[in-house]
Amino acid sequence: MKKFFILIAAIMGFVACDDRHGDMKEAIINDTSEMLIKGHVAMSSFIEVKNVIPLETSDASLLGSIEKIVKCKGLIFVKSKGKPLTLFDGNGHFLNTIGSIGIGPEEYPLLSDFDICEDDVYVLTVDKIQVYRKNGEWLKSIPISLNASGLHLIPDGMLLFVLGDKHVVHKLNRDGKEEKSTLRRNQTLRLNRAVSFVRYGEKVLFPMGRSNELLSYDMDERRFGYINYLESNDLTNEKEAALMEEASFSDRQLQDYGFFDGLLANETHIIFPFIKGEKSALWVKNIQQPESWAYFFSSLENDVTFVPVFDFFRGNVQGDSTFLTYVMPYRLKESLEKVPEEKRGVYWKRIENVLKQTDEEANPIVVEYIIRK
Repeated sequence: MKKFFILIAAIMGFVACDDRHGDMKEAIINDTSEMLIKGHVAMSSFIEVKNVIPLETSDASLLGSIEKIVKCKGLIFVKSKGKPLTLFDGNGHFLNTIGSIGIGPEEYPLLSDFDICEDDVYVLTVDKIQVYRKNGEWLKSIPISLNASGLHLIPDGMLLFVLGDKHVVHKLNRDGKEEKSTLRRNQTLRLNRAVSFVRYGEKVLFPMGRSNELLSYDMDERRFGYINYLESNDLTNEKEAALMEEASFSDRQLQDYGFFDGLLANETHIIFPFIKGEKSALWVKNIQQPESWAYFFSSLENDVTFVPVFDFFRGNVQGDSTFLTYVMPYRLKESLEKVPEEKRGVYWKRIENVLKQTDEEANPIVVEYIIRK
């Protein structure tokens, strides 16, 4: 009987391994057919700007270096260096800060990450999660024993990105009790992202370094699994980790494989860049249709905000029904001045009008947009 259980365990271990590395692993995009849209492409042909929102600047709302911006149910939450979590309304008017920097029982010495659940805001800090109302009222502390830097709330608990443990992803219940840990740490998984977890339909995705692999948590089935960005790419997390351990390692080797640099998602679309020299591409998927396509970065013209294309698709922003980017006013001014007269169309005039009402040293201007297709 004992041998039987050992055999069953071995088979289950084999199946789990095959589920991660087998040929049948699910991919966000099946790119085996030609989907690249070639030739010059204006971003305004597939992106529609819904709002241009200058964030109010005052002594109370002045932000530091931007680390993360989330728009949720019409409110804008901003994490910036050395500042408490700051809340603005949908028009950019300052509302309040959520908690404060300090060592008191209702404060946090470090703002590692945050997430929002209905009217409550969960702030991840050292050894605990502080829970507040959106108006800044403190509710409770949830003690945790993990050195975490990323937080994502799920219906049956929360996910943490953890440093200093043999596993980098942990599932806890809402009382802070650990229920599951997964994904053994390696050098690539120490790459910290401002947005550690991204919602994709009924899954939550965790990018595994710059490889083609993502850890997924299925919220319906309440289990972890794996998924790829692209069907065709074979850069596994193990392969990336092996490359980084070589004494001669350089990012040039990753360029030869092609690598992924995070992803953005909302209720309708998912976007991610695939970096491979001159063939670097922006992949887009309509989750609801479903339909997928891609553009070479080198062929894209940013006629929406006029900053460099790579600067438009930021990895430290998150929206629920829309996508976000942001631009510092002084950079926007520099960019607009470089646009020739013949290309100063509707978008240029719209942003110029906003800029006229904004000081160059003010807080960032948030741009809220959707994908048209």
